[in-house]
Order: sequence, then C-alpha cells, then structure tokens
Amino acid sequence: MQFIDLGAQRERIRDRLKAAIDRVVDEGRYILGPQVTEFENKLAAYVGTKHVVACANGTDALLLPLFAAGIGPGDAVFVPSFTFAATAEVVALAKA
Repeated sequence: MQFIDLGAQRERIRDRLKAAIDRVVDEGRYILGPQVTEFENKLAAYVGTKHVVACANGTDALLLPLFAAGIGPGDAVFVPSFTFAATAEVVALAKA
C-alpha cells in the first residue's frame, strides 16, 4: 500500500525544487550556508519557536538532543517497540 505519492508531490514543486537546488549548488555552501539559515528561520517561525537546528539526517536529529540533554553511560532511555531502528540506535550511540 502506497503511503504517499512522492512523484506527484515532486511534480507540483518541480520548478521551485530545481531552482532551490541550483541556488545551493551555485553558492557552493552545502552546510551552514544562507539557504540553511533561511530554512531554519522560516521553520522556527512556522512552528513558533526561537531556534531550529537543521540536521544532515534523521539519526542526527534524534542523537543531538540526547547529547544536548547530557544523556550517556548509565542513563536509561525508553523507546517504543514498534519504530524505525534509528530510534534505538541513537541510544546505543550515546552509550546510554
């Protein structure tokens, strides 16, 4: 069963997506560039928070808060049993 039609979604934004990719490639700054800052600021405003930190992937997005909270050896972290592997993997990476 298809959850979401990514092809149809992409077609609706194809021109804007290509233009955005071209801007990043032309700028040559794939991390910490102006487009990332713009994305973080717009997302923060959209969700109503002061700060947003863009991450390279979902695993990093799960791991960074554990580090920020000081989670590490000796700490117990509970995760749902029905989840993607990275949810538990980040706990192991934090050595909790």
